[in-house]
Amino acid sequence: MKKFPQRTISRALVYIRTLAQLLESRKEVVSSSQLALITGLSDVQIRKDISNFGKVGRPRIGYRTAELKQVLENYILQNIVHAVLFGVGNLGSALLKYPGFHQDKVKLVAAFDTDKKKIGTEINGVSIYSISEAQKIIASSHVEIGIIAVPVEYSQKVADIIIKSGLKGIVNFTPTTVTVPKEIIVKNIDLTIEFLSLFCDIQ
Repeated sequence: MKKFPQRTISRALVYIRTLAQLLESRKEVVSSSQLALITGLSDVQIRKDISNFGKVGRPRIGYRTAELKQVLENYILQNIVHAVLFGVGNLGSALLKYPGFHQDKVKLVAAFDTDKKKIGTEINGVSIYSISEAQKIIASSHVEIGIIAVPVEYSQKVADIIIKSGLKGIVNFTPTTVTVPKEIIVKNIDLTIEFLSLFCDIQ
Protein backbone atom coordinates (compact mmCIF):
# COMPACT_ATOMS: atom_id res chain seq x y z
CA MET A 1 0.00 0.00 0.00
CA LYS A 2 1.17 3.53 -0.79
CA LYS A 3 2.94 5.29 2.07
CA PHE A 4 1.87 8.84 2.89
CA PRO A 5 3.75 11.56 4.79
CA GLN A 6 2.71 11.90 8.43
CA ARG A 7 1.30 15.39 7.84
CA THR A 8 -0.90 14.09 5.02
CA ILE A 9 -2.18 11.31 7.27
CA SER A 10 -2.89 13.80 10.08
CA ARG A 11 -4.89 16.03 7.74
CA ALA A 12 -6.73 13.02 6.29
CA LEU A 13 -7.82 12.06 9.81
CA VAL A 14 -9.19 15.59 10.25
CA TYR A 15 -11.11 15.21 6.98
CA ILE A 16 -12.57 11.86 8.09
CA ARG A 17 -13.82 13.33 11.36
CA THR A 18 -15.23 16.39 9.58
CA LEU A 19 -17.00 14.23 7.00
CA ALA A 20 -18.52 12.10 9.77
CA GLN A 21 -19.93 15.25 11.36
CA LEU A 22 -21.32 16.39 8.00
CA LEU A 23 -23.01 13.02 7.51
CA GLU A 24 -24.64 13.38 10.92
CA SER A 25 -26.10 16.68 9.74
CA ARG A 26 -27.30 14.94 6.54
CA LYS A 27 -25.01 16.84 4.19
CA GLU A 28 -24.60 14.50 1.21
CA VAL A 29 -22.25 16.63 -0.92
CA VAL A 30 -19.39 18.88 0.17
CA SER A 31 -16.89 21.04 -1.70
CA SER A 32 -13.21 21.60 -0.93
CA SER A 33 -13.98 25.23 -0.09
CA GLN A 34 -16.59 24.11 2.46
CA LEU A 35 -14.12 21.66 3.98
CA ALA A 36 -11.56 24.47 4.10
CA LEU A 37 -13.99 26.70 5.97
CA ILE A 38 -14.65 24.00 8.57
CA THR A 39 -11.09 22.70 9.02
CA GLY A 40 -9.16 25.95 8.66
CA LEU A 41 -7.00 24.45 5.91
CA SER A 42 -6.76 25.86 2.39
CA ASP A 43 -8.98 24.40 -0.32
CA VAL A 44 -5.86 23.98 -2.49
CA GLN A 45 -4.23 21.83 0.20
CA ILE A 46 -7.41 19.81 0.64
CA ARG A 47 -7.76 19.09 -3.08
CA LYS A 48 -4.09 18.12 -3.25
CA ASP A 49 -4.42 15.78 -0.27
CA ILE A 50 -7.56 14.10 -1.57
CA SER A 51 -6.01 13.58 -5.02
CA ASN A 52 -3.45 11.30 -3.35
CA PHE A 53 -6.22 8.81 -2.65
CA GLY A 54 -7.51 8.45 -6.20
CA LYS A 55 -10.13 10.11 -8.36
CA VAL A 56 -12.88 11.33 -6.08
CA GLY A 57 -15.42 14.09 -6.63
CA ARG A 58 -16.66 15.99 -9.66
CA PRO A 59 -15.68 19.48 -10.90
CA ARG A 60 -18.07 22.27 -9.82
CA ILE A 61 -20.12 19.73 -7.86
CA GLY A 62 -17.82 18.55 -5.10
CA TYR A 63 -17.44 15.30 -3.22
CA ARG A 64 -20.11 12.86 -2.14
CA THR A 65 -19.61 12.99 1.61
CA ALA A 66 -20.07 9.30 2.35
CA GLU A 67 -17.96 8.22 -0.63
CA LEU A 68 -15.05 10.50 0.27
CA LYS A 69 -15.14 9.37 3.90
CA GLN A 70 -15.07 5.72 2.79
CA VAL A 71 -12.18 6.29 0.38
CA LEU A 72 -10.07 7.98 3.05
CA GLU A 73 -10.89 5.32 5.64
CA ASN A 74 -9.93 2.55 3.21
CA TYR A 75 -6.43 4.00 3.07
CA ILE A 76 -5.97 5.39 6.58
CA LEU A 77 -8.23 3.43 8.93
CA GLN A 78 -8.45 -0.08 7.54
CA ASN A 79 -8.39 -1.69 10.98
CA ILE A 80 -9.39 -0.74 14.50
CA VAL A 81 -6.40 0.42 16.55
CA HIS A 82 -6.11 -1.32 19.91
CA ALA A 83 -4.38 0.48 22.77
CA VAL A 84 -3.76 0.19 26.50
CA LEU A 85 -3.61 3.06 28.96
CA PHE A 86 -1.13 3.47 31.81
CA GLY A 87 -2.30 5.85 34.53
CA VAL A 88 -5.91 6.42 35.59
CA GLY A 89 -5.56 9.82 37.21
CA ASN A 90 -7.41 12.91 36.03
CA LEU A 91 -6.05 12.78 32.47
CA GLY A 92 -6.25 9.00 32.18
CA SER A 93 -9.83 8.95 33.43
CA ALA A 94 -10.77 11.65 30.92
CA LEU A 95 -9.24 9.61 28.10
CA LEU A 96 -11.21 6.54 29.16
CA LYS A 97 -14.43 8.56 29.14
CA TYR A 98 -13.76 10.16 25.76
CA PRO A 99 -16.51 8.96 23.35
CA GLY A 100 -14.58 9.81 20.19
CA PHE A 101 -12.24 6.83 20.41
CA HIS A 102 -14.90 4.35 19.31
CA GLN A 103 -16.07 6.64 16.51
CA ASP A 104 -12.48 7.07 15.30
CA LYS A 105 -11.73 3.33 15.33
CA VAL A 106 -9.58 3.41 18.47
CA LYS A 107 -10.37 0.80 21.12
CA LEU A 108 -8.92 0.98 24.61
CA VAL A 109 -8.47 -2.64 25.64
CA ALA A 110 -7.33 -2.17 29.25
CA ALA A 111 -6.01 0.38 31.72
CA PHE A 112 -3.34 0.00 34.39
CA ASP A 113 -2.72 1.78 37.67
CA THR A 114 -1.12 1.29 41.10
CA ASP A 115 -4.07 2.63 43.11
CA LYS A 116 -5.73 -0.33 44.85
CA LYS A 117 -9.03 1.57 44.99
CA LYS A 118 -9.10 1.77 41.18
CA ILE A 119 -7.83 -1.73 40.40
CA GLY A 120 -10.71 -4.08 39.66
CA THR A 121 -13.08 -1.28 38.66
CA GLU A 122 -14.17 -0.11 35.22
CA ILE A 123 -14.49 3.23 33.46
CA ASN A 124 -16.65 3.36 30.35
CA GLY A 125 -16.45 -0.43 30.03
CA VAL A 126 -12.63 -0.56 30.24
CA SER A 127 -11.26 -2.69 33.08
CA ILE A 128 -8.50 -1.30 35.29
CA TYR A 129 -5.74 -3.72 36.29
CA SER A 130 -2.65 -3.59 38.47
CA ILE A 131 0.34 -2.36 36.52
CA SER A 132 2.10 -5.57 37.57
CA GLU A 133 -0.29 -7.45 35.26
CA ALA A 134 0.43 -5.27 32.23
CA GLN A 135 2.73 -7.60 30.32
CA LYS A 136 0.43 -10.58 30.85
CA ILE A 137 -2.70 -8.66 29.76
CA ILE A 138 -0.98 -7.18 26.71
CA ALA A 139 0.39 -10.59 25.69
CA SER A 140 -3.13 -12.03 25.69
CA SER A 141 -4.67 -9.11 23.77
CA HIS A 142 -4.33 -7.69 20.28
CA VAL A 143 -2.68 -4.38 21.16
CA GLU A 144 -0.49 -2.06 19.08
CA ILE A 145 -0.07 1.09 21.17
CA GLY A 146 0.62 2.01 24.79
CA ILE A 147 -0.56 5.34 26.19
CA ILE A 148 1.42 6.93 29.03
CA ALA A 149 -0.57 9.20 31.35
CA VAL A 150 1.28 8.65 34.63
CA PRO A 151 3.14 11.16 36.83
CA VAL A 152 6.32 12.25 35.10
CA GLU A 153 8.64 10.41 37.49
CA TYR A 154 7.15 7.07 36.41
CA SER A 155 7.09 7.71 32.66
CA GLN A 156 10.34 5.91 31.81
CA LYS A 157 9.42 2.89 33.93
CA VAL A 158 6.11 2.61 32.08
CA ALA A 159 7.83 3.07 28.72
CA ASP A 160 10.14 0.17 29.63
CA ILE A 161 7.11 -2.01 30.42
CA ILE A 162 5.54 -1.11 27.08
CA ILE A 163 8.75 -2.00 25.24
CA LYS A 164 9.12 -5.31 27.09
CA SER A 165 5.52 -6.11 26.17
CA GLY A 166 6.43 -5.93 22.49
CA LEU A 167 4.44 -2.84 21.53
CA LYS A 168 5.90 -0.67 18.78
CA GLY A 169 4.05 2.59 19.41
CA ILE A 170 3.78 4.93 22.39
CA VAL A 171 1.62 8.01 22.94
CA ASN A 172 3.30 9.94 25.74
CA PHE A 173 1.22 12.55 27.58
CA THR A 174 3.89 13.26 30.20
CA PRO A 175 5.96 16.46 29.97
CA THR A 176 9.22 14.59 29.47
CA THR A 177 11.02 12.53 26.86
CA VAL A 178 11.23 8.77 27.27
CA THR A 179 14.19 6.76 26.02
CA VAL A 180 13.25 3.97 23.62
CA PRO A 181 14.95 1.80 20.97
CA LYS A 182 15.01 3.32 17.48
CA GLU A 183 12.35 0.92 16.19
CA ILE A 184 9.79 2.23 18.70
CA ILE A 185 7.71 5.19 17.52
CA VAL A 186 6.82 7.76 20.18
CA LYS A 187 4.24 10.52 19.82
CA ASN A 188 4.75 13.14 22.53
CA ILE A 189 1.72 15.24 23.45
CA ASP A 190 2.67 17.93 25.95
CA LEU A 191 -0.43 20.05 26.58
CA THR A 192 1.57 22.84 28.23
CA ILE A 193 3.81 23.21 25.19
CA GLU A 194 0.78 23.24 22.91
CA PHE A 195 -0.82 26.06 24.92
CA LEU A 196 2.41 28.08 25.10
CA SER A 197 3.04 27.57 21.39
CA LEU A 198 -0.45 28.86 20.61
CA PHE A 199 0.11 31.83 22.93
CA CYS A 200 3.32 32.71 21.05
CA ASP A 201 1.49 32.45 17.72
CA ILE A 202 -1.23 34.91 18.73
CA GLN A 203 1.14 37.53 20.14
